[in-house]
Order: sequence, then structure tokens, then C-alpha cells
Amino acid sequence: MSARAIPRERPELHYRLLTAAIGLPLLAAVVQIGGWPFAIVAGIIALLAGAEFVHGWLIPKLPLSAAWAMAPMFGAASIMVMGAHAAWQFVAVGAAFALATFLIGLSRSDVFGPRRPYRVVAACLVYIGILLSTMVLLRDVEHGRNWVVLALLATFAVDTGAYTVGKLVGRHKMAPRISPGKTWEGAAGGYLAGFGAVIGLDALFDPEVAFAKIAVLAALLPVAAICGDLLESWMKRRMGVKDASGLLPGHGGFLDRLDSILFTTPLVYVFVRLAVE
Repeated sequence: MSARAIPRERPELHYRLLTAAIGLPLLAAVVQIGGWPFAIVAGIIALLAGAEFVHGWLIPKLPLSAAWAMAPMFGAASIMVMGAHAAWQFVAVGAAFALATFLIGLSRSDVFGPRRPYRVVAACLVYIGILLSTMVLLRDVEHGRNWVVLALLATFAVDTGAYTVGKLVGRHKMAPRISPGKTWEGAAGGYLAGFGAVIGLDALFDPEVAFAKIAVLAALLPVAAICGDLLESWMKRRMGVKDASGLLPGHGGFLDRLDSILFTTPLVYVFVRLAVE
């Protein structure tokens, strides 16, 4: 009697759990430590995500390793993220550089060569450099560790709630041309999970924040998470790839894991600056 074939999902789940078992404790450690260790790890993640971004938009049919020949194009995003710990001006300079690069990409002059790479670099600096920098800036505020944990766990709650409810009762497609698997029922489940997570985590970490204020964050964060997820799905469809890379076995690439976080973290940072401090 021949052995039964192992379902394809089982090894995929094995890799997914193994990656999480290694990555989550490391993430928890650097969030706890903060300071330069946190900024450096965030910068490394930005570098790898930048490689995926440039690779997907410019050379998706080549191996990811080919993107490292263009490291100067996306390395600035990593510098922005790490430098944010030293001074917010790193982010401001990076934003100015992104604007200049974008304007070059719009020009019709042949002096700068093809325009598409300039536009891709500008988008990379904004999407990864500026947005991920807010994670470092958020960690550096008062009680920053708690706010980072809230941002991450609430975002995970949105993703988990959307996936679970979508699998169980999802019927009505949300954006079939962008991501056929996403449903309105799943989005509702994710929204409620994220809303509850923000309220619960805030009560645990900082019960002195007025409920009216935290309710605003709870109402907005799930929307930001869902929008970030949809944008990443749209980009991958335009790139013609299923996953940003295979750097995180079972999870795809760093962009696949950052999609919602890149939208929720800036929201939490702005909230803390305007409503808490």
C-alpha cells in the first residue's frame, strides 16, 4: 500500500509556523529593547522590503538577488528608517529626495534616461522609507513600547479576524479584480476584531487615555489596515506576482507582512502626537 501524499497545505503551514516561531520572539525582543537595536532591525527590514519593491516593479521575472545591483536606489529608505531614531530630519530629507526623484520621473528630458525607475524609487522612499520610519518614531515617544505593541497586535487582530470570518461566512466579494479572496464579511470581521483590540489593549496599557479619544483610533485603525492590505494586493497584481518574495517561508516576503502595518503605524503615531502627548 503506497503512502498517502502529504497535502500541499501541510508543509506550507509547517514553514509558516516555523517562521513565526523564530521571528515573533525576535520582534518582541527588539520592541522591548527599543533604541538603536530596534532602529537597526527596522532599517534592515526596510532594506529587504525595498529590494522586493524595486524587484517587483522593475525586474519581476529575474531572481530577487538581481535587485541588489540597484541597492543604491532603495538603500535610502533603510537610511531614513534607521536615521529616524537619531533625528526626524532624516525622514524630512528623505521625503525631499523622494519628491525630487518623482519630479525627475515626470520630466520628458532624455538627460535622466528612462523615467520609470525614478518613479519607482520615489514610491519606494514614500511607501517604505517614510511610512516605516513612523514605527521607529513611535517607539521613541513616551510609553512607545506599549504603543508599538498596540499598533502591531491590533493590526494582527484585523488580519486574523478578516481571514477567519471570511473563510467561515464570506460570500460577497469586496474587490474581485484586486484580491478575489477578500469579502465584505471578512472585512467586517476584521474591523470588529481590530476595534476591540485597540480598546482592550489601551485599557491594559494606558487606561488614562480618554475613551472618546481611543474610540476614534479604534474606529480608524481597522480601516487603515484593510486599505493597506488592498493596496499591497493591487501592487502585486500589477507586478504580476503572487508574493513579494520567498524571504519569509510560508509568509511570502516582508512586503506581504508589512502591508497593513505600513498604514496603521503612521496612524497610531499621528494619534499619539496629536491626542496623547
